[in-house]
Amino acid sequence: MNRKEKELETKRRLMEATEAVFSRRGFAQATVDEIIALADTGKGTLYKYFGNKDNVFYTLVSHKHSELMERMWSVADDTEKSVEERMADILAVWIEFLRKNTVLWQVLCFEMTCTNRGFSGVEDENGEVRLVSRWGKLPPPEEQESILRYHRLLAEENKPILKVYEEGIRQNIFCEMAQHKDIAVHMFLAVAMIVFFHSSGDIEKISARDFAANFVKTRLYGLIRHNNEL
Repeated sequence: MNRKEKELETKRRLMEATEAVFSRRGFAQATVDEIIALADTGKGTLYKYFGNKDNVFYTLVSHKHSELMERMWSVADDTEKSVEERMADILAVWIEFLRKNTVLWQVLCFEMTCTNRGFSGVEDENGEVRLVSRWGKLPPPEEQESILRYHRLLAEENKPILKVYEEGIRQNIFCEMAQHKDIAVHMFLAVAMIVFFHSSGDIEKISARDFAANFVKTRLYGLIRHNNEL
């Protein structure tokens, strides 16, 4: 094994250890010592490749996020299917992903975005996300940027279903009261909350595809125009 291969193998072990530790402990309670012990490497090696614990976590979730986005955009761009079908397929991908990464995405959504400190990420008309404070003062610019990168990931995740819903608006398939893109965003977030807080019991027995199809059908009930309304 040459030097480059050794580095890749070390990074792979660190990522696997990072996922295991953060999935079990969250961010605040996880330690670098736990990660390096599980990865069978040194603390200096982790710092060399990632800099600090925050960057290790960001590297992990950004990689998972990229894979998720690739899958959801593939569904969103499949124009052979109807708006309803694509919305359901996107949500099915989302449900499957969250079921596999429940704790990691709870940590991402609630801990790393610092909602407990009163911070929110607000997206402007140009798609730029900025940090605002609901109470108290914002942190220094460098810390803001570290927090914002997590808000940017989350802001990107609802874009595929938003695109599909906006297609439906342009095609005039929704009644007047439903011609607002926030409906799609709220549906996307609602599914996440269901998975986060109902991760056991009967809901888990329902396949992601069936759950998503029923969810879309229920949420869009009364919002789609009938043929005689077109």
